[in-house]
Amino acid sequence: MLKAGDRLLIETSDSGNLILRAEARGEEDVSMKSLEVTNLLPKEIERRVISCYLDGFDELRITSKVRILPEQREAVLNILRRVLGAEILAETSNEIVVNDFLDMKDLPPKSILRRMYVIVEFMLKNSVQAFFSRDKILANDVINRDEEVDKFYLLATREIIEGVKKKSEVEFDVPPEKVIHFLSIAKSLERIADHSVKISVIVKEEELNISGELEKELEAFYIFVFEKLELAVKSFFRGDKKLADITLNARDEIHTSVSRILMKIEGKPGTLSVFTILDSFQRVYAYSTDIAECTLDLMT
Repeated sequence: MLKAGDRLLIETSDSGNLILRAEARGEEDVSMKSLEVTNLLPKEIERRVISCYLDGFDELRITSKVRILPEQREAVLNILRRVLGAEILAETSNEIVVNDFLDMKDLPPKSILRRMYVIVEFMLKNSVQAFFSRDKILANDVINRDEEVDKFYLLATREIIEGVKKKSEVEFDVPPEKVIHFLSIAKSLERIADHSVKISVIVKEEELNISGELEKELEAFYIFVFEKLELAVKSFFRGDKKLADITLNARDEIHTSVSRILMKIEGKPGTLSVFTILDSFQRVYAYSTDIAECTLDLMT
């Protein structure tokens, strides 16, 4: 009989019909965790639930010696909204049972990072478009997307932790000591998303007044930076050292461009906002080089 939380296998019968059955799992394969929250503050509960999620579980029982307070329950729900695959299965006045329905075998590390990049690329492009078009609605959309990246970052972190512990069922195709590079790449993508949000917040909250000439300089610099980000990501997914080197070899040109733009914005109106956006572009390139360097390390 199927039970909540069972992993399902799909098979094809001789007649062509699909057959669903539960995957056999021994007791040693089921990870049960418990969390006692009687005297914990909401933020403390959030930290502990995240820790449990990153460590991995099939079932998490959150209990209290008295009634679970509304703010404690909300803390649990707040974290579950920020992660993938974990949902409340049962609940009483003093217990919340959370099940994790994800099967990590179906989520190769590169697939998670690829999905992260799709969202990050969307956020970066749209934040820059919002900046040049002064589109506050588009900027707000970018800000709202940040939680999606965080979900995949936490999922990637969890999977990589399992890989480091050598208990993951997912193939990394690299020695255990190099698995940590996947986490570095995930972190770089997450930070690029943060800078996309930073740009969008400026667009949403400030009235920008920038000369056409300076806008052209910033746009050209962004295009150059984005090209190097694309090359770095392609180098990782393709295992291409040459693309990684092209990204890394652009450092001098990046520094020259930054110095030139800084000279043009000195003493101009709106300098702080422009400087912040320029800094975000520069940091996107820095995270691109981190991805490129991780790729080279993985291939060594």
